[in-house]
Amino acid sequence: MTIPVYIASAAAWIPPAESAAEAVAAGKYSDDDNATNKIPCLPVATDEISVPDMGAIAGRKALDRAADVIGDQVDLVLHASIYHQGRDHHWNSAPYIQRELGLTDAFALNVEGMSNGGMAAIDLAMSQLEAGRATNALVTTADRFCPPGFDRWRGSYGIVFGDGATALVLSTTGGFARIHAIASATEASLEPLHRGTAPFTNAYGVVLDENLRTPKKSYLEEVGTESVLKRAEEVLMRTLSKVLGRTGHKLDDFARVLLPNMGHGLMQDQFFKPLNIPAERTLWNWGRYAGHLGAGDLSAAVARLVEKKEVAQGDLVLLIGTGGGYSVTVAVVEIESVPEWPETTTDFALPADVRASARP
Repeated sequence: MTIPVYIASAAAWIPPAESAAEAVAAGKYSDDDNATNKIPCLPVATDEISVPDMGAIAGRKALDRAADVIGDQVDLVLHASIYHQGRDHHWNSAPYIQRELGLTDAFALNVEGMSNGGMAAIDLAMSQLEAGRATNALVTTADRFCPPGFDRWRGSYGIVFGDGATALVLSTTGGFARIHAIASATEASLEPLHRGTAPFTNAYGVVLDENLRTPKKSYLEEVGTESVLKRAEEVLMRTLSKVLGRTGHKLDDFARVLLPNMGHGLMQDQFFKPLNIPAERTLWNWGRYAGHLGAGDLSAAVARLVEKKEVAQGDLVLLIGTGGGYSVTVAVVEIESVPEWPETTTDFALPADVRASARP
């Protein structure tokens, strides 16, 4: 029998947002993409803070929130990201976050799972906790999508990228929610979607104007969009079926289904239609203001649910993460209590034109 694993806390750090309409007016963002994505703004960090420090801020808040459960014991620190962490090579950001937080007895490791990195890190931490090799784990994410290396508005199809950091504390000693099951899978036939047809290189460094559209375009031209969506849906449904088979639940049993923050068109094709769920059962109404937070969409969503009291004791929540490779991680979580966290770390300043309309 495996040891129960709980979510003891969750938190985020998200900077003020910039307007999509202003990006369109400035020629930085396509009007067509803006209409399809339906994402009115993106949080944008300044040069005054480093990406690993963003992760440390979120981690510190999560540890403070979990202090009554875990004390000062953290055995494992996993940090996930999809973009530049401040150093090109021969350096890991996870031990930096560990050092900044004073977690002297923990083992720290970076997880590279692209957009699914945060969820994959939760799966890896679960295996350590369930096996009794650790009692408490901190999972952090942090990303900043800045020039000259990446264009947050035009860098990919159907996704625009927001800056931010997140943290979850997992524990075997208790928490506000229990993770009943988790599973991950990779559909490696979709690996070329993010690689394209260009040859491998030996040089390493921050690529100027990295563009995810180029490899995706070449692969989509080769196999067709329908083929990609079909294989992505198949691995999603296989993984979902595996997790639900372990717990005996149906999709209708879940009060909330948490998903990556993508543009509305891609959300429809990859999630809403295959799962046959409305956007209202997800956190789309918040996620569309935050944009894609790299590896941290799901951790931020968990924090958001609790901070805004959008779940109640006994609710079931389904977490679905996806990332290039193509990987999927699905988790079944049950809310056992709703903690009182006076600070809302998932609120962030909106631009004036967005504040004038509906607020998340």
